[in-house]
Amino acid sequence: MLDPNLLLFFVVILFAFVFGEIFSRFHLPRIIGQIIAGLVLGLPFWAGIFPLQNNTMVLVLSEVGIIFLLILTGLEIDLKKIKNCSKEVLLISFSSVLIPFVLGFVFVFLMYGSLLFAFIGGAALSVSSEATKSIALMKKGVLETKLGEIMMLAGAINIIFELVFLSLLLFFVGETSGNDLAFLPVEVIGFLAAVFIALRLLPKFVALFKQESEDEYFSLALLIALAIAFLASLLSLGTIIGALIAGLLLRKAFKSEKIEHAIENHLRVLTFALVIPFFHLHIGLHFAGSLVFNPLIIFSVLAIAFAGKMFAVLVIKPKSRLSAHQLTLVGWGMNSRGFIELVMLVIVVNHKIGFPDELYTAIVLMTILTTLAFPLALQYYLKKYPGIMD
Repeated sequence: MLDPNLLLFFVVILFAFVFGEIFSRFHLPRIIGQIIAGLVLGLPFWAGIFPLQNNTMVLVLSEVGIIFLLILTGLEIDLKKIKNCSKEVLLISFSSVLIPFVLGFVFVFLMYGSLLFAFIGGAALSVSSEATKSIALMKKGVLETKLGEIMMLAGAINIIFELVFLSLLLFFVGETSGNDLAFLPVEVIGFLAAVFIALRLLPKFVALFKQESEDEYFSLALLIALAIAFLASLLSLGTIIGALIAGLLLRKAFKSEKIEHAIENHLRVLTFALVIPFFHLHIGLHFAGSLVFNPLIIFSVLAIAFAGKMFAVLVIKPKSRLSAHQLTLVGWGMNSRGFIELVMLVIVVNHKIGFPDELYTAIVLMTILTTLAFPLALQYYLKKYPGIMD
């Protein structure tokens, strides 16, 4: 007799691949296809076929997906480039986070009267995704243009804000507070000290192992990253924060750029082909079980998401050398989402804080629509203004 979990594993990977391929054929982000695959599998129809609710395999692989995703996010942050970026990039990044956050925070607080819900709503509306943006730029062959680099650098700086948002969220829901709040500063200092020491020792530690293939280097990198994430968990700072820091440290651990890229590629394949589909399924299960369409909430969230990011970028025009059309396209790029806001929703669901179902629904829909919008906007602007990227 076929194991139901094995059948579920096969079907989840199959749906993620098929839906991703469909979207890719239409030159749209594959990740949106995978998210929709998770939403489709979350429908009650499948409950009689697969053991979905509270399924240990789904829950574990979903958590692993978050950890791998954040290690990968950390690997993609180039601190040298951020250090040398222009004032213009800093303004774009800061403004595109601050304005949507404030608008989202105020709106959600006025609707629900909860500071925690307001923080989650504001944070979800202010983040952007490097991965979905870079794929769209790469497919059009404009990733390494002036405007492409500005978008990617501004997005890289945004990851730092996302780290802060995740840290605060984990603190607010109680995951990082530990048994005694008074010890939290000591734990943070201890973890930062460990990170500082790791920065010095990791390259020497890695040099001790004479790996003969990229696969062996990847195994070593994964062990180091998971150990750092585990250390953060022991210090009550949360595995999620530890995973992101681990990705940052791995960039310093391997001196060869070729090995670093190989590790990143291996992790990307493993993450998106194997475990992220279960993360999306976890989102889909809650989405289907709490689907509430409130037109006011949905319209307001979408308006803040689109208009907030666009206004945030255009408002820096007096300090920017870019044209209004270029800044508008950058605004569309900063509006692309797909990851961190969904991680926040998983944290919210796992901690059962009573987050409003209609707001959860609106944020998932906002993620899909904003991520779909950038490739379409990019195609339109490249056709209408051929030299816009330079």
